[in-house]
Amino acid sequence: MSNSITRIFHSEGPDLRFVKGAFESPGPATVRVRLRVPVLAGESPSPLERVATAADLGNGVSSPLSYGDWLFINPDLTVHVSRLPAGEWVGHEWRTLAEPQGIGISESRLWDEKGPIGRSLQSLLIDRLALD
Repeated sequence: MSNSITRIFHSEGPDLRFVKGAFESPGPATVRVRLRVPVLAGESPSPLERVATAADLGNGVSSPLSYGDWLFINPDLTVHVSRLPAGEWVGHEWRTLAEPQGIGISESRLWDEKGPIGRSLQSLLIDRLALD
């Protein structure tokens, strides 16, 4: 039996700096994100990898619902950029909308140190967590 600890990329890979909002506060959030670890071991992340990886965190930082009670599955992510980001940090202004039918969407305005760079959209399937 192994005594190793499983590392999870979404909680250990990105460095998040909240400008507005917080994990504990439901609702919209403005967050600057950079990668602490590469997407592929031994390779520096490309500007597009930095944008896409950070954009995938949207519903995690701007949920209007409690994580203790709800499960979020993001089946797709669309990222549109007008230019590649400058520097390591990618800014996001995230907002997540959840509907009673179990669907939702997380949207973000993307920016860097020079200004706007694009938008991201993440579709969501939402369900109550089954409590044993």
